[in-house]
Amino acid sequence: MKLTKWQSRILRIIGSMALVVGIFWFIPISDVIASLRKVHLGYVAAGFALNLLNSYGEAIQLWLLLKRVAVPAGLWTVFETKMTTRFYGQFLPSEFMAAAVKFYRLAGPTQQWGEVVAALVFFRLVNMAALALLGFAFWAIELPTGPGRWVGLVLIGAMLALVVMHFVLANPRLTRHAAWLMSTRMFAWLKGRFVDKVRNLARTMLESYRRFGSVVWSIIGLAVFRHLLGIVSFGLIALSLDIHLSILTIGWIRVVLQAIMTLPITLSGIGLREGTLVILLQEYGVAASDAVALAFLIFAIGLVVNSLGGILELKNFIRPGPATDAVRSDRE
Repeated sequence: MKLTKWQSRILRIIGSMALVVGIFWFIPISDVIASLRKVHLGYVAAGFALNLLNSYGEAIQLWLLLKRVAVPAGLWTVFETKMTTRFYGQFLPSEFMAAAVKFYRLAGPTQQWGEVVAALVFFRLVNMAALALLGFAFWAIELPTGPGRWVGLVLIGAMLALVVMHFVLANPRLTRHAAWLMSTRMFAWLKGRFVDKVRNLARTMLESYRRFGSVVWSIIGLAVFRHLLGIVSFGLIALSLDIHLSILTIGWIRVVLQAIMTLPITLSGIGLREGTLVILLQEYGVAASDAVALAFLIFAIGLVVNSLGGILELKNFIRPGPATDAVRSDRE
């Protein structure tokens, strides 16, 4: 039986509550509060600043891709869109719906749907590949024991899958084969305006995807730089709780944490984040209460950064700019 969006959301809330209750069943909440009381706010502030800079670098990547396929979106517009999408993503039933909001806001004003899809797909593949590659490099140098000893094999599989997906999308033969297949008798019954729109969207997306070769190294460089910023930010937040970890350890643990957070099991990763850090950090002598406190701080900083998107959305609602006016006039 297929669940509705709100049923899925309710199950994720229940899952989050179950995990949190389970964690605090074994880890006294008083110990976690004691860990949070010793936090050094200077390190937290520095971690927050790097997190925000990371978000701006993300916008630069997407802006370069959109510029390459002639989508007339300014850098600040892309940054606002990214932030407001992340803000809404905290409340929407699924990550897919949040991505749909971002897609509509970027493509809606100019109706360049295929170009924006190509940019979003390329952006996601490059960043995921860079994250997996860095994580594997740090893991391979450290070669951790315990629960993390199999992480490298998973990262290799992820990288291979991403590389295959990229070469399939970048291969010009794919467009020709798809066009031939759709013209065969098997698909002769697929006719109508909607089908034509889907075909045009797919063709435009694949053609646009292959145009990113000229900026690929810039996107990869920014992806690596962003993930290094994320590693430093993670390390600073850990230091705020007097948790001392090597850059190598942080490098691969952060990759595992981000991968776990994509699982649609709980709401905003609540419970998964805490449980993952407790399991992985126990090998490094980190107390369970400190690991949970670290997870809370990471969640709180992400929540504050994402909430900036709500402020930007409120600003646009009160004083709409040219892009917002264009979208509203299209709707009217």
